[in-house]
Amino acid sequence: MKIKQLLHAQPGPLRTAVLALLIGCVSPGIRASGGEPTAGVATFSDILALEARSPSAEEAYGPDLLQTTLLFGSAGSTKRQVVLIHGGCWSNQYTRAHITPLASALADAGFTVWVPEYRRVGDVGGGWPGTYQDVAAAINYVSGKMRTLPIVIGHSAGGHLALLAAADPAVALAGVIGLAAITDLSVYSQQDGSCPAMAQELMGASYTDSPEHYRAASVLSSAFTVPAYLIAGSLDEIVGDDQLAGFGSNQIVRIPDAGHFDLIHPESTAFNKLVDILLSLSQ
Repeated sequence: MKIKQLLHAQPGPLRTAVLALLIGCVSPGIRASGGEPTAGVATFSDILALEARSPSAEEAYGPDLLQTTLLFGSAGSTKRQVVLIHGGCWSNQYTRAHITPLASALADAGFTVWVPEYRRVGDVGGGWPGTYQDVAAAINYVSGKMRTLPIVIGHSAGGHLALLAAADPAVALAGVIGLAAITDLSVYSQQDGSCPAMAQELMGASYTDSPEHYRAASVLSSAFTVPAYLIAGSLDEIVGDDQLAGFGSNQIVRIPDAGHFDLIHPESTAFNKLVDILLSLSQ
């Protein structure tokens, strides 16, 4: 049985458990230590094992209990305000906790980092378009509070939401960076895998039944009015190169020998490239 068929054959709680197992075991990993770049492909379990410092504060950007954002204050003078959107296949099985090590590392590098939570599939109000609307509201909250346009970073499904925000004229931001970002739901949702199956849960219908909604929820590079970059690992088994289609070579940064989760590992070569791009956008 294919993965997508297996997932849809399970009741909700069991499907979530299968999804968690698949996400955590996509590839063997070698964890980094001592501040050196990773020597192998990191897994989700490797990311969960990383340490993160406590946030400086937690603030509400909306009335729902999930509509809050953590603040990680920069070490020293702030180079730029950054909004960091976590992934997890748009599912409420995955919280922002796994992205806080990256937030901590970026704060240590001199950036003020905001990490919003948002309603996802399985939450009241989550799904399309509520999940995206929460992310857009969080970004605008930071822009209004700080009176400066932030750079938005998103990983995987969070990259999809971040890129949508960058193409939305109602959202105030200065640039966007997608880490292993999903861009085309029309293509992605029809593939085999746990995240593609969850894309249909996000949309509440299959692509065949609702193609117009899938097109509206997909990202077109021509829609951007701010600088946009996609960082992709050459060994990513969750988001493939087809999600880079339509983007220019000047927008795509490839990381050799990197998997899906290396892109959010603070001790990976991808982290160094991310900081370089942030610095270039901050000038």
